[in-house]
Amino acid sequence: MTTTVEGIRDILRQEIAERYEPGDMLPNERELAARFGVSRNTVRETMIHLEAFRLIEKTRRGARVRKADFDMMFAEITQFLDTSPRTFSDVLNFRRISETGAAPLMVCHVTDEILLRIREANRAIGRALTAAEAAEADYRFHMGLVEASGNSVLIHMYEVLAAPLRYYLEVGKSQKLNTDTAQTQHARIIDALAARDADALVAAMGAHFQHSGDVLADWLSKREGASVSLWPVQHARQSEHIAAP
Repeated sequence: MTTTVEGIRDILRQEIAERYEPGDMLPNERELAARFGVSRNTVRETMIHLEAFRLIEKTRRGARVRKADFDMMFAEITQFLDTSPRTFSDVLNFRRISETGAAPLMVCHVTDEILLRIREANRAIGRALTAAEAAEADYRFHMGLVEASGNSVLIHMYEVLAAPLRYYLEVGKSQKLNTDTAQTQHARIIDALAARDADALVAAMGAHFQHSGDVLADWLSKREGASVSLWPVQHARQSEHIAAP
């Protein structure tokens, strides 16, 4: 059941997003109390909530709207991540969709410095002595791709999700053959990115994520004792095609 404070907070959160710019002042406590028909203590508690969400900051003049804090917003996502097959699938497909979708941005904005870091991360995967070290290098490789896109929201999301992403990446690093294959596919991705060839980059990334999906699906199927699918949209389309007259 929503409390009065939560109800007012949600209204103000929406208004801040839609009507206010960073630096704008909110109405004072007296005005807000009169508007919502509540006490000033209720308004003060609401302001504490908004400040905790880093949407406002208190000043001598009153509550001032802050610049959006994406780290705070995305950090809330991590509490829903677990080790279920559905979450493994969702994380992989999130990466597949976001990275492949950002490929046109990557070829436009990639720099020689980023390419150098991506190449070094790929070499580090082969030098890694443990699956955890390989996963860390793999994360740096994909983080480099995201940075090449120049999209600040996507970059912030990958930074905030760093710990769970490393965990999920570690699954595929338990066998050397899979790691070697990933390195080879990474090299093709680097070549396409260095050539600023968006079509070749999308194709190389698609092959890499298909391999990652196959490895993860095999691992999950053995763990769960049942077949696990990691790209259900594709299977659903195939089923529809077969069923069509």
